[in-house]
Amino acid sequence: MAKRRINEQQKRRIHQRQQQLREKSDQILKNISEHGLGAEQSGQVITNFGQSLIVEDTDRKVFRCFARQNLGPIVCGDRVIWQQDKKNENVGVIVAVAARETLLQKPGFGGKLKPMAANIDQIVIVSSILPEPNPYLIDRYLVASENLPATPIILLNKIDLLSSKNHSLVEDIETEYSRVGYQVVKTSQTLGTGFDFLLNVLKNKTSIFVGLSGVGKSSLIKHLLPEQDMRIGQVSEATGEGTHTTTNSTLYHLPSGGKLIDSPGVRDFGLWNISADDVLHGFKELQPYIGKCRFANCAHQSEPRCAIHTALSEKKISLQRFKHYQKMVAEYVE
Repeated sequence: MAKRRINEQQKRRIHQRQQQLREKSDQILKNISEHGLGAEQSGQVITNFGQSLIVEDTDRKVFRCFARQNLGPIVCGDRVIWQQDKKNENVGVIVAVAARETLLQKPGFGGKLKPMAANIDQIVIVSSILPEPNPYLIDRYLVASENLPATPIILLNKIDLLSSKNHSLVEDIETEYSRVGYQVVKTSQTLGTGFDFLLNVLKNKTSIFVGLSGVGKSSLIKHLLPEQDMRIGQVSEATGEGTHTTTNSTLYHLPSGGKLIDSPGVRDFGLWNISADDVLHGFKELQPYIGKCRFANCAHQSEPRCAIHTALSEKKISLQRFKHYQKMVAEYVE
């Protein structure tokens, strides 16, 4: 993906805007400190509005919080320590951020990576029957998930649209990825099938959906989160931030257990700043052959006595997946 370039005028405007926001935030923090702060307590960021963040306490009550300086970028899913404003009970100050288990990022202006969400356990890769599933795109998401690391789940949506023309493709995808060891879930809102199984897969985990526009991510999330609008209303009432959480990464609790992060921009999640070893690590069926080639620096292209090529000739690994591995190395490794 090409880097988004910005000119000097845009850079100045961004810098000025950031400076204005920092000054405003500093003044708010100064005012809160003058009121006095309560005891430190644990919380989790459920959405980020830039200047302020929405933090959920252990009782799932939400507060509008401002971060101390030098804490770095704070994103949806971050676990934090915060203190409540003694004058305004709906306001608080974030004083520390816990170490992250995972961090999901996407490229921003100038190719610089922008953090999107933290502490994700599972990446749900959503494809649909129409538009037709793209195995190469699925493999890209799988490699990115394996390197995060997070457990990838492959979800085939709109299975009510199965026909004689696309049935074999879907069957091949399910067989191929199940053979590698990935869990494949099939859903249809029209038929009302697959959702009990999906909820069980998501239970007790923090998950995020990825996939192209048109595959039905928004409809799936609305089906899984029947109280989503109510939650947005609670955030708006407590924080005065309006109802635009749909444009921000936002964390929700699933009724049957587990958490789901709804992130509109997550379809850009993919492969950046990645090495050939990272790509190889992302194809887990190739990992048993690492270090078994004749040459220690084998690139697994046309070298003699390459263990991966031997496995390919013995049909122990998929030709399509191997070609995707080679394509990713050529396309993303500088």
